[in-house]
Amino acid sequence: MTDMNRQWCVADAPGGSGLGLTHEQFEYREAAIPEPRDGEVLIRNVYFSCDPMNHAWVKGMEERFRAIPIGQPMCGGVAGRVVASRHPDFKPGDAVTGFLEFADYVTTGAFDRTGTPLQRIPTDFSLASGLATLGMTGLCAYFGLADIGKPTLGDTVVVSGAAGAIGTIAGQLAKLSGARVIGIAGGGSKCAMLTGELGFDAAIDYKAEDVAARMAELAPRGIDVFFDNVGGGILDAALANMAHGGRIVICGGIAGYNAQAPGLHNHMALAMRGCTMAGFFFFDHVGRFAEGVARLADWMRGGHIKEVLDIADGFDKVPEAALGQFMGANRGKQLVKIVEDPGT
Repeated sequence: MTDMNRQWCVADAPGGSGLGLTHEQFEYREAAIPEPRDGEVLIRNVYFSCDPMNHAWVKGMEERFRAIPIGQPMCGGVAGRVVASRHPDFKPGDAVTGFLEFADYVTTGAFDRTGTPLQRIPTDFSLASGLATLGMTGLCAYFGLADIGKPTLGDTVVVSGAAGAIGTIAGQLAKLSGARVIGIAGGGSKCAMLTGELGFDAAIDYKAEDVAARMAELAPRGIDVFFDNVGGGILDAALANMAHGGRIVICGGIAGYNAQAPGLHNHMALAMRGCTMAGFFFFDHVGRFAEGVARLADWMRGGHIKEVLDIADGFDKVPEAALGQFMGANRGKQLVKIVEDPGT
């Protein structure tokens, strides 16, 4: 262990007009390694998770996140190892994940900075999986489909942002239900990954195809479940192609995070076709995390879910990786690995 604690902090710099930060808002700092107090552990972070939530946390989100003050470390999903413990429920070597500071070392009690219990990663899984399929990524796909989408045998499920972190898992979970799955992604290589590596039945390249027309062609009887990570025009195209009684899951809306998303014109399809559209907030399901992790872990162990990780290597890669998600630079879950796992 060195005596230096690298951190990514909020810089006193002008931000963009949307949710996403700018490169200038990331400030590198160094500090002393903190000492755990009674009831706390010291964690050596290994991975940082790059999510839109990290950006929202810096800017603040009404009723959900208080903005991180200038000069303070940025926060987000992290995974690491307990290296010192003064908490009876944790011991050195434990693999844990939570929403904590983007720093080499952090101290925390049994609850992270969101008030969520610090989560243990199952011993037969990597730290990376603890942030991906067994973390917020996989759990969002699981809760969205289990509670709202409810795909069944023979349904047609369409997933937007399908080559991203949540989309890759949501599509595979829908396949496990016996549904026919169509993914929407940007670029031929991403679409090929969906239908090749991940077993989607078809893919739509929104950069090269008319999305609404392709939906109508691929789902002539309508879309039973639309799992939306994008919003904007793609959501509007799905509304025009829903089957009677269809369900729309609102998980994300990256099309509008950094720019004004176009308005919806086809919302009356919800009434005309008896559809439902509902969203969910990840932290409202804390009490069911264990349920979701257990199910997802079993599917991974059985080889039913393939994990897609996009890992940037090095502490200095955080700003680039965090900003790249808004440009569709990543495939699957975007992580930054800052050090080798001390537990391996």
